[in-house]
Amino acid sequence: MFACSSQTTLHRLQRLQDATARLLCGASPRTHAPPLLKQLHWLPVPSRVQFKLCTLMFDINHGTAPRYLTELVRRCDDSRLRSSVRGDFVVSRTQLHFTDKAFFIAGPRAWNASPFNIKLISSRTSCRKKFKTHFLVSPS
Repeated sequence: MFACSSQTTLHRLQRLQDATARLLCGASPRTHAPPLLKQLHWLPVPSRVQFKLCTLMFDINHGTAPRYLTELVRRCDDSRLRSSVRGDFVVSRTQLHFTDKAFFIAGPRAWNASPFNIKLISSRTSCRKKFKTHFLVSPS
Protein backbone atom coordinates (compact mmCIF):
# COMPACT_ATOMS: atom_id res chain seq x y z
CA MET A 1 0.00 0.00 0.00
CA PHE A 2 2.80 2.44 0.83
CA ALA A 3 4.97 1.50 -2.15
CA CYS A 4 3.26 4.17 -4.24
CA SER A 5 3.39 6.83 -1.51
CA SER A 6 5.22 10.09 -2.03
CA GLN A 7 8.46 10.89 -0.22
CA THR A 8 6.56 13.44 1.86
CA THR A 9 4.12 10.80 3.09
CA LEU A 10 6.91 8.34 3.86
CA HIS A 11 8.82 11.04 5.73
CA ARG A 12 5.73 11.85 7.83
CA LEU A 13 5.24 8.18 8.62
CA GLN A 14 8.92 7.89 9.57
CA ARG A 15 8.61 10.87 11.92
CA LEU A 16 5.55 9.26 13.50
CA GLN A 17 7.39 5.95 13.91
CA ASP A 18 10.40 7.75 15.43
CA ALA A 19 8.16 9.58 17.92
CA THR A 20 6.44 6.31 18.85
CA ALA A 21 9.80 4.61 19.41
CA ARG A 22 10.92 7.49 21.65
CA LEU A 23 7.68 7.26 23.63
CA LEU A 24 7.91 3.49 24.11
CA CYS A 25 11.57 3.64 25.11
CA GLY A 26 11.07 6.62 27.42
CA ALA A 27 13.64 8.66 25.50
CA SER A 28 13.69 12.41 25.18
CA PRO A 29 12.26 14.03 22.03
CA ARG A 30 15.80 14.92 20.91
CA THR A 31 17.11 11.35 21.08
CA HIS A 32 18.35 9.93 17.78
CA ALA A 33 15.68 7.44 16.65
CA PRO A 34 17.52 4.77 14.56
CA PRO A 35 19.15 3.08 17.60
CA LEU A 36 15.74 2.96 19.27
CA LEU A 37 14.21 1.37 16.17
CA LYS A 38 16.94 -1.29 16.19
CA GLN A 39 16.35 -1.88 19.90
CA LEU A 40 12.64 -2.43 19.19
CA HIS A 41 13.46 -4.52 16.07
CA TRP A 42 11.42 -2.14 13.92
CA LEU A 43 12.30 -1.49 10.32
CA PRO A 44 12.40 2.13 9.16
CA VAL A 45 9.43 2.97 6.94
CA PRO A 46 11.24 2.75 3.55
CA SER A 47 12.81 -0.58 4.54
CA ARG A 48 9.43 -1.81 5.77
CA VAL A 49 7.95 -1.05 2.36
CA GLN A 50 10.75 -3.04 0.67
CA PHE A 51 10.27 -5.87 3.18
CA LYS A 52 6.56 -6.09 2.38
CA LEU A 53 7.21 -6.02 -1.37
CA CYS A 54 9.74 -8.85 -1.03
CA THR A 55 7.32 -10.86 1.10
CA LEU A 56 4.59 -10.49 -1.52
CA MET A 57 7.03 -11.48 -4.25
CA PHE A 58 8.01 -14.56 -2.20
CA ASP A 59 4.33 -15.53 -2.09
CA ILE A 60 4.04 -15.02 -5.85
CA ASN A 61 7.20 -17.04 -6.43
CA HIS A 62 5.84 -19.95 -4.38
CA GLY A 63 2.29 -19.83 -5.73
CA THR A 64 0.59 -18.75 -2.49
CA ALA A 65 -0.32 -15.21 -3.56
CA PRO A 66 -3.73 -14.22 -4.92
CA ARG A 67 -4.09 -14.66 -8.67
CA TYR A 68 -4.63 -10.95 -9.31
CA LEU A 69 -1.12 -10.27 -7.96
CA THR A 70 0.44 -13.19 -9.78
CA GLU A 71 -0.96 -11.93 -13.07
CA LEU A 72 0.76 -8.54 -12.62
CA VAL A 73 4.30 -9.90 -12.80
CA ARG A 74 6.10 -12.45 -14.91
CA ARG A 75 9.18 -14.51 -14.37
CA CYS A 76 12.29 -14.04 -16.45
CA ASP A 77 12.25 -17.30 -18.38
CA ASP A 78 14.98 -16.78 -20.99
CA SER A 79 17.40 -19.60 -20.06
CA ARG A 80 20.34 -17.74 -21.61
CA LEU A 81 20.17 -15.04 -18.94
CA ARG A 82 21.59 -15.22 -15.43
CA SER A 83 18.44 -13.55 -14.14
CA SER A 84 16.37 -16.63 -15.01
CA VAL A 85 18.72 -18.86 -13.00
CA ARG A 86 18.51 -16.48 -10.02
CA GLY A 87 14.71 -16.60 -10.05
CA ASP A 88 14.31 -12.95 -11.02
CA PHE A 89 11.21 -11.33 -12.44
CA VAL A 90 10.91 -9.04 -15.45
CA VAL A 91 10.95 -5.34 -14.57
CA SER A 92 8.92 -3.49 -17.19
CA ARG A 93 10.35 -0.30 -18.62
CA THR A 94 8.20 2.78 -18.27
CA GLN A 95 8.28 6.33 -19.54
CA LEU A 96 6.82 7.91 -16.43
CA HIS A 97 8.57 8.07 -13.07
CA PHE A 98 5.22 7.75 -11.29
CA THR A 99 4.55 4.30 -12.72
CA ASP A 100 7.85 3.04 -11.25
CA LYS A 101 6.00 2.93 -7.92
CA ALA A 102 3.33 0.54 -9.20
CA PHE A 103 3.46 -3.00 -7.81
CA PHE A 104 4.20 -4.64 -11.16
CA ILE A 105 7.47 -2.66 -11.25
CA ALA A 106 8.32 -2.05 -7.57
CA GLY A 107 7.72 -5.69 -6.55
CA PRO A 108 10.01 -7.33 -9.11
CA ARG A 109 12.62 -4.60 -8.59
CA ALA A 110 12.69 -5.26 -4.82
CA TRP A 111 12.81 -9.05 -5.34
CA ASN A 112 15.58 -8.86 -7.96
CA ALA A 113 17.68 -6.65 -5.66
CA SER A 114 17.39 -9.05 -2.73
CA PRO A 115 20.22 -11.47 -1.89
CA PHE A 116 20.21 -14.77 -3.77
CA ASN A 117 20.56 -16.87 -0.60
CA ILE A 118 17.28 -15.46 0.74
CA LYS A 119 15.48 -16.20 -2.53
CA LEU A 120 16.43 -19.88 -2.18
CA ILE A 121 14.58 -20.30 1.13
CA SER A 122 11.35 -22.27 0.78
CA SER A 123 9.78 -21.53 4.18
CA ARG A 124 7.81 -18.28 4.38
CA THR A 125 8.64 -17.78 8.07
CA SER A 126 12.38 -18.29 7.53
CA CYS A 127 12.32 -16.05 4.49
CA ARG A 128 10.59 -13.23 6.39
CA LYS A 129 13.17 -13.52 9.20
CA LYS A 130 16.05 -13.36 6.74
CA PHE A 131 14.52 -10.40 4.90
CA LYS A 132 13.95 -8.54 8.16
CA THR A 133 17.54 -9.17 9.24
CA HIS A 134 18.76 -8.07 5.81
CA PHE A 135 16.82 -4.81 5.97
CA LEU A 136 17.78 -4.14 9.61
CA VAL A 137 21.46 -4.51 8.76
CA SER A 138 21.38 -2.67 5.44
CA PRO A 139 18.44 -0.23 5.33
CA SER A 140 17.30 0.86 1.89
